[in-house]
Order: sequence, then structure tokens, then C-alpha cells
Amino acid sequence: MQQLSGQAYLERYGHAWNEPELAREYVERTDRDADQRADGFKIMVGLLPFDREQAIQVLDVGTGQGAVAALVLDAYPNARAVGLDVSEPMMEIAGERMARYGDRFRYHLGDFVDGALPADLTGKFDVAVSSRAIHHLPTTRKQLLYRALYESLNPGGGIFNLDSVAPPDDNLRQRYREAGRVIRGQPRTGDGAYRGGGLPGHYYEKLDEHLGLLRTAGFTSVDCFWKRLGMTLLGGYKSA
Repeated sequence: MQQLSGQAYLERYGHAWNEPELAREYVERTDRDADQRADGFKIMVGLLPFDREQAIQVLDVGTGQGAVAALVLDAYPNARAVGLDVSEPMMEIAGERMARYGDRFRYHLGDFVDGALPADLTGKFDVAVSSRAIHHLPTTRKQLLYRALYESLNPGGGIFNLDSVAPPDDNLRQRYREAGRVIRGQPRTGDGAYRGGGLPGHYYEKLDEHLGLLRTAGFTSVDCFWKRLGMTLLGGYKSA
């Protein structure tokens, strides 16, 4: 992995994942916001095309603290998951939070921002999941990553990505920003938290564009399965 710091690190990864305090602050913030994505996570698990007792192999891309992997492992008691992430501080947090799963969860320290899976990440998976991670890749690298994930999956598997997309137009961008503030109990106008672009290391396509990336990568039955303003659950399947 590249040894970067400061602005160069932010440009590449979108957040200061290499700083332990900031990593823990991010985890605490996502914990507080979890209810806003809870339905999307439930739908994600429901869409997995496997029987509950199957010993499926799961890849969690940008696993962070392991939250998405934990949801799948809870739903599939014989599943095993690999959490892929670039952050050593996040690896420590995941080690604490995922200890209850024993050897069913393994953290793989590796970089996927160039659109390729780490060379030392071997084996095939039945499903790839991700949450709020893949938007750190520019469009061309998202396309490469989706193709790499497609090739890493066994036939009959799928990919499910809970992440942000850009609003269709500027009017909806403003409406989303205001709605987000109202949902959080804040005044309608002010500094909005809806992010449709502009931050270093953050890249958002419009919904149709993002679905097109999945189709081009080879996935079928591609759809937006859930949406809350700009937060969406996107995914598709690999033909059996």
C-alpha cells in the first residue's frame, strides 16, 4: 500500500483512516446514523439468494468496523466473512467488535482504490457487500472494481452496495439537503449534510449511471432495491 499522509491521503482515500482518533470518531458517527440506513441493511440481507444454513463466503468491501459483515454473519450462522479495508486503525476497531465471531470473520488489510482487489486476497466468494466505501473511487475505477468483484464471485452470487448517489439535478440536490436537515430535527436552511460531490476523495454518479456500471461489469437483474434521498441500495446478481 502507498505510504501517504495529509492532503495526499485524503485525496486518495476520502477520509483520514490512518489517524486512530478520527477513525473512532467516524465509527461513532456512523453508529449514531445507523437508523437512517436500517431498512436498507435489512433489505440487503433479505436479497441474498441463499438458504439460512448455507456456509456462504462473504466479502465486505471497505468493511471499517465490520458492521455489514456482522449483519450477514448474524443472518447466516454458517457463513464466513472477509473484511477488506485499507485502515489499520479500523482493523483494531473491527478486532474489538467482531471478536464474538471468532474465525468466522477475518480482516484483510488491503487497498482497492485503484479498482483492483489485492493480489493476496485469494479464493472465491458467494456475495460481495459494501456500505459507504465505493464512492471513494472515481467512475473509471468503480467500473474496474465492479468487474473485479464480478470475477471474484461464484455463479449465482451477487453484489449489494449501500452508498450515496448524486441527485438527478440541482433542484433535487437542494431538496435533499433540506430534507436531510428536517429529518435530523434541524432548521430547514443552513449548512446541509447531503454530499453530492466536492469533497476530496468522494465521487458520486447519478443513479442510472451507477446502475450502468454494474451492468457493464456483467451483473444481471441490476436494480436500486432501496432509496432514502441520496442513500441507495444498489446491486445485482451473477448468473448461475
